[in-house]
Amino acid sequence: MKATINKLSIDLINKIAAGEVIQRPSSVIKELVENSIDAESTNIKLLIKDYGKTLIEISDNGVGMNEKDLRLCFLKHTTSKISKSSDLFSLTTNGFRGEAISSISSVAKIKISSSNNNDGVRNVLFIENGEITKFNQEGGLRGTTISVNSLFYNVPARRKFLKSDNVELRHIISEFSRQSLCNPGLSFSLKHNAKDLFVLNKSNLKERITRLFSKNIDKKLVPIDEVTDIASINGYVFKPEFLNKTNSLQFFFVNGRFIRNSYLSHSIATAYEGLIKPELRPSYILFIKTPADQIDVNVHPNKIEVKFENESSLYSIIRSSVRHALGKFNISPNIDFSDNVNISIPNVHSSKISKPSIDFNNDFNPFKNLGGNVNDEIKEISSDFKDHKLSSSMGIFSDHELRSSSTYSSFNFLNKFIVTKTKSELLIINIRKAYQRILYERILSEMNNKTNVSQTLLFPVKFSFSESDFSILIKLKKALSHLGFIFEKFSDNEIEVSGIHPVFKHDGLEGFFNELIENEILNYKEHSSSMNDYLAKLICLSKSINISHLVNEQEQILLLNQLFACKDSRFTPENKKIYIAIEDKEINTKFK
Repeated sequence: MKATINKLSIDLINKIAAGEVIQRPSSVIKELVENSIDAESTNIKLLIKDYGKTLIEISDNGVGMNEKDLRLCFLKHTTSKISKSSDLFSLTTNGFRGEAISSISSVAKIKISSSNNNDGVRNVLFIENGEITKFNQEGGLRGTTISVNSLFYNVPARRKFLKSDNVELRHIISEFSRQSLCNPGLSFSLKHNAKDLFVLNKSNLKERITRLFSKNIDKKLVPIDEVTDIASINGYVFKPEFLNKTNSLQFFFVNGRFIRNSYLSHSIATAYEGLIKPELRPSYILFIKTPADQIDVNVHPNKIEVKFENESSLYSIIRSSVRHALGKFNISPNIDFSDNVNISIPNVHSSKISKPSIDFNNDFNPFKNLGGNVNDEIKEISSDFKDHKLSSSMGIFSDHELRSSSTYSSFNFLNKFIVTKTKSELLIINIRKAYQRILYERILSEMNNKTNVSQTLLFPVKFSFSESDFSILIKLKKALSHLGFIFEKFSDNEIEVSGIHPVFKHDGLEGFFNELIENEILNYKEHSSSMNDYLAKLICLSKSINISHLVNEQEQILLLNQLFACKDSRFTPENKKIYIAIEDKEINTKFK
């Protein structure tokens, strides 16, 4: 009988292992930047072409490698970071497995140029399919430059399943931000297709945060600096009034390593209890330092998961530290005592204070000099208001529609459901889902109109975004403007909004814009048939749409009218049920 178990080739083993470590261009950047940091570099430069698919080049001024090290560095499980198993319990470096360059060389063409001295000569190695194809020398000082060309050229399936160019660029910028955030004392630069995206000089943490995200972010930050026997915690959390409904700014670093940990994230969320609405998400940039022998980073190939020896204690420490910082922010007065301001206090004893007198005319008549009949003018004014269609609290129902809507025999249940009936059925309608369907079809209809209604803001609101997020919003500006959004300013990574679509509230705008970015709207083909359809879905599903006020009986009746006038009143745009129908037969069985 023929054997069914086969021994895999080394080449295939390497390609499978590379899939764990190298999933996209940003994975290459993570591994190579961590190597540069471990090499004691002070200046790290990244050059990207075609969103990382054509070229990823990383240069540093670290300790470099001699020829012998260079010929070993790309072999599997070769590393300078550890030498024995016990070293795994006292790691102080980012890398330690010796898999990064080996995995990259299995799925890309690599050129490594390195020197460990300043003699002016570098050794250069060319690697393809995990094997050396060429070796020579070139001029250069101490440090290492690694060029990764044609990523996934020999694994076409992996290349095919990469996301859109904009999504891959966002992942690259996100990884670059993490690495540069936890190393503000190093200089970083990122260039894409000959354009400088970031040039970050050595700085302190607050300046690094400002340079990476937006120039006005510093006013949103609350500092944290706590030291305990278990761990020290420092960094920043965001003031409650600046939070939104997205998770875009959440960074945990443990011993200089970016991690994800839902348990510790929950500790921060509980610290904000009573200060923010339940739907808002905390934002934070926190650094935890703990003894290396109390954590295990050898858990996941991407090294973003960490096991803690005292996780429950750390949970309590983080929660109390954040709570303490927010408490100091809320209690302390916002007075700047640094300026020498001379405040003169009046001498109340210097003169006698007299009672103020009020002068008025009993014969004053405001209508005395008006021409014509006053009553006629009042009637004319009220007539103007009556004829004008005012927007109701729901934003998409006018007063005229409210007055002319058909009536249903219905009642509200728990402010979440409307219960009504047909001849033979009892209907239980989910208010939020019904509103989503109505709004979805209304938005699609408005996209075909030449002009649409806009609600002007009394005071324009300003938002600042990172360069990558701003580039996405630029591409959405035309569609949003057509829907009633008015932008007074749309440049220098800043947006100033003076008009909005009536269904939004101005305090939810930033959250909505972040939702568009996080949901990868430019990659709409993976989610919908067209950009307009996906935009309509994101608007109607947005957490920034507030329907908590929808308890008015008239508006609920109109909601039913408009729901059953929709093309498909049964399902939401996400294909979820809007209502359930219970037949009289089913009700009768409950009484047997």
